[in-house]
Amino acid sequence: MARVLGIIAEYNPFHNGHLYHLQKSIQETECDYVIAIISGNFVQRGNSSVINKWKKAEMALKSGVNLVIELPTIYSISSAENFAFGAIKILNELKIVKSVSFGTETGDMAALNNIANLLVQEPKKYQYILQDELKMGVSFPKAREIAVLKVFNDNRRYGNIMSSPNNILAIEYLKSIKRLKSFMKPHLVKRERVFYNDDAVVDDFASATAIRRLLSRNQTEDLSRVLPKSSYEIL
Repeated sequence: MARVLGIIAEYNPFHNGHLYHLQKSIQETECDYVIAIISGNFVQRGNSSVINKWKKAEMALKSGVNLVIELPTIYSISSAENFAFGAIKILNELKIVKSVSFGTETGDMAALNNIANLLVQEPKKYQYILQDELKMGVSFPKAREIAVLKVFNDNRRYGNIMSSPNNILAIEYLKSIKRLKSFMKPHLVKRERVFYNDDAVVDDFASATAIRRLLSRNQTEDLSRVLPKSSYEIL
């Protein structure tokens, strides 16, 4: 039976970092086909995509994805939790996806899984700490992070995990897999060289944030370095 890999992304736009993640995921999972769930014309926080959903799909297909499915807008502009749940639910309902790959700032899958288990189970100790922090006026994301750190009592291992955007999304993907009792196996690819909001171009890599800034400044000469040829031509 064919091995099908699922990937969840915004591809806003599809760049060399995405290509690295895609190719490494294919290699490490030994999959036969790739299905990508991607946001459409609107992305997280309600911003418009820099290109329309058809062009995003074309970029993905020309770079090695076999099938693109749009993540409905109700999920794509929502919180990390809803974004992840909507995408994982779609992949799970297809009933052919064997594994799901996502990029993270950490390489510690066990730590991410431990946090996901804690947030799904919500033991009393966690709930008490969370409520105490919220009563002191701490925002929910920060209160949750503090509660997690206090429960595990291992800042060296868990200290920076929940402050990184892709780690947070990874935890939400894991939570959704658990809540849906899915048989899909999570797979991690650690991000290299540049991270989520980095503004620098490093070798042939730049974050999507940096690429969008280059576009806004009309610095298109730098884009050919950080985008696959097909993506550059489409853009």
